[in-house]
Amino acid sequence: MNLLKTVGATALVTIALSTFAVAETTVTLPDVNAEVYGKLSYMGYYNEDTSGNGVWKSGNNASRVGISISEAGDMNAFGKIEVGVNVDDAGSDTFSSRLAYLGVDSPLGAISVGRQNSVFTGVTGATDVFNVYGSNADNNQGSRLSNTLVYSTSMGPASVSTLVQMDGKDTNKDIDIYETAVGFAISGVDVNAGYSKNANTEVDYMAVSGSMDVGPAAVTGMYNIKDDNGTETKGYELVASVGDISVGYGEIIDGDTYITAGIDKAITGAFSVYAEYQLEQNVTANQEDQNNYAVGAKVTF
Repeated sequence: MNLLKTVGATALVTIALSTFAVAETTVTLPDVNAEVYGKLSYMGYYNEDTSGNGVWKSGNNASRVGISISEAGDMNAFGKIEVGVNVDDAGSDTFSSRLAYLGVDSPLGAISVGRQNSVFTGVTGATDVFNVYGSNADNNQGSRLSNTLVYSTSMGPASVSTLVQMDGKDTNKDIDIYETAVGFAISGVDVNAGYSKNANTEVDYMAVSGSMDVGPAAVTGMYNIKDDNGTETKGYELVASVGDISVGYGEIIDGDTYITAGIDKAITGAFSVYAEYQLEQNVTANQEDQNNYAVGAKVTF
């Protein structure tokens, strides 16, 4: 009898443990994709001052590393952490903050919070195709902004993004910066427009950009206005790229002009080399035009 009790108890314990084990193995984990990416870039450069003097220097060129996280599904979480990496540094400032945000995407749109890319510079940055030079005439409030909330959605060929920054710099205002950008893409033509306002300084920014293919060339143009309490600064840029070669022209209206040319040649799937030249033509009296040169190499992953 005792033997039967022992056998029965053992069987019950075995069944219970087996049930627990099955329950453990059927736990469903979220379908999350994490991607590590980055760029390590180093360059040598020669930039003249307004007196025509300059020396060759070398240094880091916008190296960075990051992790991008996304979840599959109709409603899914996403996020990104990206830091700048100074590959030429031997001190304590090897890393610097670039991006850090999290959000949720759904059929109604995506909403995210943290340190994020400016939606306005998504418009003005359309002509930012060079590794070192260019983007001299794109007035904006910065390509990355902290303490922000971004909402974006799209419908067919149209897209809309809105950003608000609440960093408490002005204790009398809840929102410090707000931006909006709209885009439209159809038949190979992309058109974007954006508006940005600094509520603390009352400075307004407006911009339009567009891109399309013309034969073998990818052509992009951008025009922007900065309105600083009635004082306007206007600028525009044009860039054309054919294969590895890009040329660009930028002008701050009634100000300096910039002519830029560059080549970016892939050697392997991850390794490439680049070389660029920029002529800055100064309109200020007694200032020499500036010739700037840069050569570099980068690994992208």
